[in-house]
Amino acid sequence: MSFAFAVDAATAQVPLRGAPPGVAVTTALSPAMIALRDAEGDLAEAVATRDVDAVRDLIATDYYHVETNGRVRTRSEFMQLLVRDEYEFRSYANVSMEIQWLDGGRTAIVRGRLQADLQPSSRPREFRGRYVRVWQLQTDGWRNTMMQSTEIRPAR
Repeated sequence: MSFAFAVDAATAQVPLRGAPPGVAVTTALSPAMIALRDAEGDLAEAVATRDVDAVRDLIATDYYHVETNGRVRTRSEFMQLLVRDEYEFRSYANVSMEIQWLDGGRTAIVRGRLQADLQPSSRPREFRGRYVRVWQLQTDGWRNTMMQSTEIRPAR
């Protein structure tokens, strides 16, 4: 597939709430945004279904994964977790996302909210969280290089 990777001048830019001056997110669906949105959806589906081959194709070799508890995993460690079916997320869906383009449209920071069902050793429960992923456009498409999620807990 070929995509227009630079954010073109016709694409609307809006300030990102709370961001420093000059930081904006794209509101129009450019071909690059569609490709990245699809990659985000494909990754969520692959993780939810334990499709190890699809996950392998979507994450970079230098992938860095920070879990909600602060534990860090490399690409190999994350893949092993999926292969052994030890990943506690039993469903996984992106609820919302904002995309910030960097490096002329070849790097993107995706911030959003996720919803999942957890099956930990104790008892199943619903998980709601926020995530940040960094994607880089490589020769064979978008690859996720970094992921960090944080659980959203009800106020006490």
